Amino acid sequence: MELINARFRGSLILCGLMLFTLLACTEEQGKVDSKDGAIASWSFEAVEKSPTIADHTINGFAYMPKEGDTAQYKVTQINMVKRGNLSLEQEITQSYTKVIKKINPDGSIEMNIRIDSMIVNEKGPNPQKTGETISLKYNSGNDSDRKNKDFIQYNSVIGAQVSANVSKLGKVEEVLGLNTIVNQMLGAKKDSIPEKMKEQLMQQVKAQFFQLPMQQEYQTFPDKGVLKKERTWTKVDVIPVSGILTVTNSVTYTMGPVHEFNGRKVAIVKAVLTAKTEIPKDLPKFIQFSLNKSTFQGTGSSIVDVVTGETILKKNDVLTEMDASIKDLRSGEKQEVKQQIKTIVSVAMLR
Repeated sequence: MELINARFRGSLILCGLMLFTLLACTEEQGKVDSKDGAIASWSFEAVEKSPTIADHTINGFAYMPKEGDTAQYKVTQINMVKRGNLSLEQEITQSYTKVIKKINPDGSIEMNIRIDSMIVNEKGPNPQKTGETISLKYNSGNDSDRKNKDFIQYNSVIGAQVSANVSKLGKVEEVLGLNTIVNQMLGAKKDSIPEKMKEQLMQQVKAQFFQLPMQQEYQTFPDKGVLKKERTWTKVDVIPVSGILTVTNSVTYTMGPVHEFNGRKVAIVKAVLTAKTEIPKDLPKFIQFSLNKSTFQGTGSSIVDVVTGETILKKNDVLTEMDASIKDLRSGEKQEVKQQIKTIVSVAMLR
């Protein structure tokens, strides 16, 4: 999945190469804190020690909630970026509630989504002054932040309700009902802004606050929801990077035994990401490209309800590194790129 985190007015900017949607977690980091309203007993260690269901048959493994189901999730994403001598740290936590409205004949799910809270912490270089570091902190639970006009991009989405369509394989296909949010962000300027610019803002809002955070919630299911006997499946994606490189990433998922825990039939799904970077052979003769280092890797696990396909606990841990240079032999101009991005995403069902 590509990650382009472009913060709106009053925020820092993070340009990441990509974020792979994986399942990952360690036992110590996998416990759900009871202060968040969730059941504290949900942890990887507790599930692994719970009774297993021998020879449990899974006829289909996909996202299969029921109409009227309600769930609340908390998604936290931490990005640590190093680019040359510059570094940026960003942590965003969103809690949202979803209500299942309709199950379509093709198995896709229509739902209402409401963002309940948001906390943002960013620290990075000041684009206006070399060598200076600036920070941004926002908490929707603070009255002063809710009244601060500089945070209109965040305050406009808190409490707002949109509708979404998610496929039975867990892909967030569409998010609708963003006009009210965008108009609130634009305020008195909403009628004077060109439609093209308004549409671009709407796409940013959809990706940043809804589609990307929501996508982290869902398990990556096997093709057509068919789980083979060995309970292992692989997803392969080819992603262009920087207009020159091609990265082929492969994520292999393995489901462990089914456990009976807290009244649910659940399993731990582990994932491993590997990737291969390729330099095209048909570059122009005047372009000299050198790839010194390229790393794309990630591992982890999640707790998934094998009946409904719901994610209960999850954590992604992905590292991408790039060290490359490109030279124009005609002009002698040379550009070097050294970048490291570490991304950690945790997801917890609160209720």
